[in-house]
Parts: sequence; C-alpha cells; structure tokens
Amino acid sequence: MENLGYKEGSTKPRRMTRSISVVTKTEVEQPLNENNAANNRFKSIPPNLMVRWRNNTDAMIEAQYPTAGEFEYMECGPSPPAESAPSMYDSFEEPTSELSVQICNDTLRISLIDQIKSAAGRVRLLEDIEQGNVVTESLGKHFETASKLEKNLSYLWAAFLKRWDLIEALLAAGADLHFCDQNGISALHLAAFSGCLATLDLLVAKGMNVNLQPKCYTPLHCAAFGNAAEAAKLLINSGAQITKDTNKPNCEESLLHCAVRSNALECLQLFITEGADVNSLKPNGTNAIHLAADLGHLQCLEALLNAPNADANVRICIREKESTALHLAADEGNVECVDLLLSKGADAKLKNHRGFTPLHLAARTSSLECVESLLRNGNADANAEDFDHRTPLHAAVGKSENAYDIMETLIQWGANVNHKDIYGFTALHLAALDGLVQCVEMLIFHGADVTTKSKKGTSALNVITRKTPASVAMIRQKLDAAITLHHSQDPVNREVELELDFRQLLQHCHPREISYLNTFVDEGQKEILEHPLCSSFLYIKWGKIRKYYIGRLIFCFSFVLFLTLYVLTALAHNCYNGSKDDNTTIQAQELCQKQSILGDMLRNNPFVMEMQWWVLVAITIVEIFRKLYGITGYSSFRHYVTQVENIMEWFVITSVFVISYIYTKQTYTFQNHIGAFAVLLGWTNLMLMIGQLPVFDVYVAMYTRVQGEFAKLFMAYSCMLIGFTISFCVIFPSSSSFANPFMGFISVLVMMIGEQDLSLLINDPDGKDPPFLLEVSAQITFVLFLLFVTIILMNLLVGIAVHDIQGLKKTAGLSKLVRQTKLISYIESALFNGYLPTWLRNLLHYTALVSPQAYRVVLCVKPLNPSEKRLPRDILMKAYEVGKMRKQFGHTISSKNPAENYLSYKNKYNNNNSCISTNGYALPDSDPDSTQMTTLTSKIDENADRIEFLTQEIQELKQVLISQQQQASKVIDKLLIVISNQQKQHLRK
Repeated sequence: MENLGYKEGSTKPRRMTRSISVVTKTEVEQPLNENNAANNRFKSIPPNLMVRWRNNTDAMIEAQYPTAGEFEYMECGPSPPAESAPSMYDSFEEPTSELSVQICNDTLRISLIDQIKSAAGRVRLLEDIEQGNVVTESLGKHFETASKLEKNLSYLWAAFLKRWDLIEALLAAGADLHFCDQNGISALHLAAFSGCLATLDLLVAKGMNVNLQPKCYTPLHCAAFGNAAEAAKLLINSGAQITKDTNKPNCEESLLHCAVRSNALECLQLFITEGADVNSLKPNGTNAIHLAADLGHLQCLEALLNAPNADANVRICIREKESTALHLAADEGNVECVDLLLSKGADAKLKNHRGFTPLHLAARTSSLECVESLLRNGNADANAEDFDHRTPLHAAVGKSENAYDIMETLIQWGANVNHKDIYGFTALHLAALDGLVQCVEMLIFHGADVTTKSKKGTSALNVITRKTPASVAMIRQKLDAAITLHHSQDPVNREVELELDFRQLLQHCHPREISYLNTFVDEGQKEILEHPLCSSFLYIKWGKIRKYYIGRLIFCFSFVLFLTLYVLTALAHNCYNGSKDDNTTIQAQELCQKQSILGDMLRNNPFVMEMQWWVLVAITIVEIFRKLYGITGYSSFRHYVTQVENIMEWFVITSVFVISYIYTKQTYTFQNHIGAFAVLLGWTNLMLMIGQLPVFDVYVAMYTRVQGEFAKLFMAYSCMLIGFTISFCVIFPSSSSFANPFMGFISVLVMMIGEQDLSLLINDPDGKDPPFLLEVSAQITFVLFLLFVTIILMNLLVGIAVHDIQGLKKTAGLSKLVRQTKLISYIESALFNGYLPTWLRNLLHYTALVSPQAYRVVLCVKPLNPSEKRLPRDILMKAYEVGKMRKQFGHTISSKNPAENYLSYKNKYNNNNSCISTNGYALPDSDPDSTQMTTLTSKIDENADRIEFLTQEIQELKQVLISQQQQASKVIDKLLIVISNQQKQHLRK
C-alpha cells in the first residue's frame, strides 16, 4: 500500500483532532455583527463549555493543542522507498530447531502440581511427601480419603523425589504401577530422571517395561535429561534400547541429542561406549555433533568428536540448512567449539545452501575470536563468495562494537575491500548506508574505491557525502599522504625533492585515469580538484591528452571551412546554377558575375564547386563515424540526444546532404537558408569546442553564463516587450518598422540596445499633422519605452552580467579544473571504450595515459629549484606546503584516526597558509603571532635541514678519515715488514 504522507510506515490516516472545532448552541445562535465581534474577546466562557472543561480537561486541551503524532499527514505523492541495501542480512537467517531442554526438574515439578490442581486434588499431599511428613507407617492415614488420581500422582511424586520407601506402600494403597500422566511420564521415567536406583530396581522387578514410551520419551531418555549415568547403565543392563528415538512431532531425536541438550557428559560417554552412532542424522536433519556445536557444549562436543568414526563435516540433511557443525558454532560465536572442530579436521571452506562459509556467519555474528580462529587455524578464505557474491567483509559491516576490528582483521588477511555483490554493493556502500563513520574511514584508509558504483548507478562517494560527510576528510588525508618531502640522495646535490604518488588516483580507474576525479565532480565534491595532488595530475594528464583534442579541433575546423566554402560559392551567389548555358540561368549568371574574377572562374569551372562538395562529403562521412562511435561514451542514448552540441552537429551533418546539387544538377533557394543555418551552427559549435581549452575556457564560460541570464531576464520581461510592440503597431501604423507585430517585435529588440528611431515622432511623409491626442500618446509611449526598457532593463542586464562575471572570476580556478576534468573524461570515453582493435588501444595507452605501466606512478620534482618546469609554480608551492605540514605533524596516518582530529589538523594547516601570500610575505591583515610562529617554524625547518646536511658531511668525513687511517696502517705495516726483512738480511751478512 502506498504511503501518501511524509512519514514512513503510516498505512492509514490518523484521527484529525484539530479539524473538529467545538461549536455550542449558544455560539451558533449568536449573531455575528460588528459589536459582537468586538466584544466576544471580553465575554466569559459559556456554562456548557465550563462544565465540559471541568469534566474532561484533557479533551479540551487536545482539541486546541493536539499532541505530536495526532495530525493527519498531507497527501503530496508517494513516499520514496527506504534507502538501504536490498536484503543484505535477511538471507543470513537460518531456521533453527528448539534448543531448550524439553525435560528438567522444574518442568516435571510444575507439571505434576498443575495436574493435581486441575483434578481438584489436594496439593497438600505432595507437600507432605516432599517435607517428610508422610512415612510408611502413616501413609494409610493420609490416603484414606484420597482419590485414585491423587494416589497415582502421589506415586509419581514419590518416584520424582526419590522417596523409594513410599513406593511399595503407595502401590499397596491402590496406586497403579503402570500409571502415566498426561505427558506420558511414568514412575519409571521419573525414577530414571532422578537417578534413584532403588526405585528403578523395584519397578523393574515388578515387571515395568524399560522401553516404555507412552508418548515422547523412554526412561532412558529421561535418565539422559537428568544426567543419571548410573540409572542409565541399570536400564541398559535391564534391556533398554539405546537406538530408540524420541517420538516428539517434528523433533525426533536420538538418545545422544537428549544427553547433549542437558549437557549430560557422563551419560553421553556411557551411550558412546555402548555403541551409539554419533554421525547418525535424525529426521530433523541434525546429529548430536550439530546440536553440541549449536548449544556451545564444549565437553559434550569433545566427547562426540573423540568417538570412533566421528565426522566433523557432516552436513545437516535438510534443504533449509545444509550447514556443518562448524557453521552452527561460528553462527553462535562459540569460539571454543570452533577451535575444537578445526582441530578435529572440520573444513572451514565448506558452504551451506546459501553459499555461506563459517567465516560469513562468524563475521555476521560479530565474533572476533571466531573470525581469527577460522582464519588462523582453519585457513578460511577471506574472499569466499556466497551465492549472492557477498564476502565475509560484507557480512562484517554492522553497528556492533567488534565490527570495526573484524573488518580490519579480514582486510589484514587479504579480504578485497572493493569486492561487489550481486547488486553492485561493496562493503563501503553498506558501511556508508548504515552511517558507520569509523568503518567508512577504515575502509577508505585500506584502499576502498569511493568511486565504485552499484548496479543502480549509486557511487559510494554519493552515499558517503549524504550519510557520513565527515569521512570525506579521510580521502583528503590519503591525498596528503601521497605527497612526501625529503632531500636528494645525491651527496653532491642536496636539493629538496617532492614526491607525488598518483597511486591514490590511478589504482581503481585503468585505463580511464580521470574517472576517479570525475566522480568527485559529479557528486558535488569538486573542491577536491584544488588539492595539489589532483591539480598536478590534471596538468600532466592534459599535457598527455590534449593532442587528441587539438586534432579533433583541426578536423572540425576543416569540416566547417569546406562547408562554408561550398555554401558561399555554390549557394550564396548562385554560381553553380550560373554555370549552366540555358536561358533560365541568366539571372543566376548575373548574380555570380558580381564576384568579378572569382565569379567568372566558378561559372566557367563548375567542377571546382563539385569537388568542394565531394571533399565535404568525405569529411562528413568520417564525422558520421566519429559521432556514432561517440555514442558509446555516454551512459544512455537519452543522455546523448539531450546534449546541445550533439543536436547542432547532427543538424550540420544532415544539412550537407540536403544542400547538395547532385539530385537535380541544380540548387534551390531553400537550400540557401538551410546552408546559412548550418554554417552558423557549425561555427558556433566550433567556438564552444575552442572554449573548452584551458586557455579560453573562462571567456566562453562568461559568454554562456551571460547568455543564460539574458534568457531568463528576457522571459521574465517578455510580456512588457510584447505590450510595447502592439502599442507601437497601433500608434505608428504607417511605419514600415511596425507594419506587423512580428516585424514590430524585431524593431523593439533593436530599440532596446539604444538604436532609437526619432523619425517615428516626426510628422507623416504626406505633410499632414496627426491629431494632437495621438501625437501626445505617441510621445508618452516612446518616452516610457526609453525609460523602462532602454535605460532600466538594459542597465539591469549589464549589472547582472557584471555580477556574474565577477563571480566567475572568483571561482575561475576551480571552474577551470572542473571543465578540464570533464573534457579529459569525454576524450577518454571516446578513446578507451573497448571497440578499437588491440594494437590501436595499446598505442593509445602508451600515448594518452600518465602511467602506462603500473609501477610508473610517482613524480619527483624539485619545488625550490627555479628551473623546475614540469609543474606550474603555484601547484608546486601548494604541494610543498602540504609536504612541510606532513613533515611537522608526522608522515603516517592511522585508520583509527577520527575525522575530528584530521579536521583540526586541516584547520591549522589552512590558518597557517592564510597568513602567507603566494610570494612568501605576510599579508597585511594577518595575525602577528601566527606570522611569527610561521617564521619561527620555517627557520626551525631550515636549521634542521642544515643540521642534517652537516651531520651527513661529518659522517662522510669520518668515513674518509677511517679509510685514510686504514690505508696508513697498511703502509706502516708494509714498512715495518720491509725494515724487519732488511734487519734480518743484515744480521745474516
């Protein structure tokens, strides 16, 4: 059902309390005259209203001041659907069976008491038995007047409380040995549950069936529920079957299930020893291992897995699950069970019927310990996909406290942060939709692509700017981190070097390198283009790709030029028709001959005009293929046909074939007019194309801006212009300028710019003076037009134009970057749309991409070197300032750094920059303290650089001295050896 109001979830209109006014009989009968209206405010409250006020004050207050939420919502169209990921978490829900213990001490006690109460029995009998007031000797006195049901329920009560001494006496008093209550529980069941061996021996000796199962359970099941291992062993020795299942509808379970539910470890070990099959799947699809993992009973699970032939990877055999025990343990966050299952060989990569691995479920449950265990001990795949292509990282997105740590853990283990599900959503989309600022910043820190789009075309940046706008600071922080300042490694030249790492801009957008920045422009975050890293990239990118745009301009210029020549020669002066020799072309010849030498040449050589048209056709065919190829660069055909430049270009292309002579070997007058419009639109389109160049874009932007403002102003005041037009047509009927309303409107437009025709006010050409009243009205109308239109309206237009131009000048830098981004994006969409042959695409990659190879993404410049020309000086200095700031505040960023800290850091950075002009001098209105602090900081930086330089020089000198000492020691050793040898020789002689 559609919601026609503003509020979500309202399916029916609320009671409209305020619309019902309180009208009394006194008020209706009272006349509404002027005096009464004046005196009503001073009258007292009518008696009936006063009585109503005293009886129900809340109703009267509600009628005058209805509470919030009691209004009826206005019907203003259907409410938009909630913005969220479609069915992202509903599919994780698994149907689970009843996990509680069906039989326990409390349930049995309450059941027996309720049964005796419902039968109008005496609860006092049960209390006396429990308190020991009833013994064998006094039992007859207590049950003299007892009914049959009271005796039977007391018999069950004694078995439940281990009062084996009363069993014989109660049977002798008339209790039924084989009596079962409404739940199918007998004394043997209760004795087994309580673990009373004496009662069990007695009842078995009296012939009770140890496999008795009136309804759901056997005595052995009850022994398992009560964890009575000795009682269970006695029953097994007496012939109880361990393979008998419970008979509960839709929940048939084995003896092992019962033991696991009650966490009866001793009974469980006994049953396994007696040969119970731990892998046996029951009609509900589970075995005891599944149940132990789901309940988190570690000791029971260990006992089951230690059983012979135990398989930890058995799946639930019903279609709704198909999960393993590891799935169940991970979904419940039972980390100890997960560790145990992994140690016993459980496969962490198995998927259930929805494709979920245990890691999906652990991440969804926000169990960090389970996630780490599955990754570390189970070798789980952090990028495993379910049947909707979701990874554990998608499942981890949530508002729990551990969601952040789980996501970071998954990323550290290799999770792809940009993986898309079947709807095109990444984990960043989901975190932003939920408003999780910390998760969004962490994903961006680890390389999540903010420009990726879902299948509906919604980018992650679009959601971030609306739901978590503070996270945009992390994007700027990443851009700042890509600018590093250091000194050259060359020991001879110790210049300051600045490294610009464009990996942040290029890692997600090959080969359309500008798509990252273009997304910011499309989502209204165009200020990011002023970041020095983005400005540097745009400058370099334009230098690589401008040759293709200039080539297009030259081609379009050739096309328009040949079109103009053909229209001027063949159509404008009718020279093609003048080249014919028949008598019908005499007038055409005369018109063409007015062009003297050129006209004679064209009339005598018509093939020149024909060759012009054929060349024009060849260029037009190439232009047609270019336009058809350009359709692939648009998101839709509708977007393509709504662009003004495309409409203009297709009109010009079509006109080439319309104005041709080839059909009848002559031209016609209508072709002249079509050709004139084609030439006008062709040159206008060429002007707009030239205006997209960075050199001229500001001037063309000013023109188009003023053009738009004039169009709005003209529409606003068109009624007044039409009024003046009709007035002039009436007042000056004999004037050729106002012969008809259409010509009169054109004359009014001419008069708007100041071309006033004063001859309208002079007497008629025939010399007769017009009537005096008509002459006065004409003069008044003319003066009013002069004041209201020529002076006021045109000055208003000039003022608006000046204001808009000043506004454009203020934002000229940013507007230039935006238009440059759009232009590069358009060129890239035409070059890299995938329809070109491979060799040509490779050539375009090499010539048009900033980084043809993945490893060429860093630009190293010398910002303080006057000879550095690779980047403009203003961009270099901005990047240098960012590098210095990062050096002061630290070179590292953290994924856990909140946006507020970064914003404060940016404020400090902006404040420091605002105190320094582009040439390094303090501004007149800057704060002296901040200026001194900036100067002191720069001096500290210079001294630090000098100290570092001196330290390196000292180290180099030290190394030189050490090497010289080593050489000197070697020389001394050699001399000593030579001297000793000479002494030895001398002694020998």
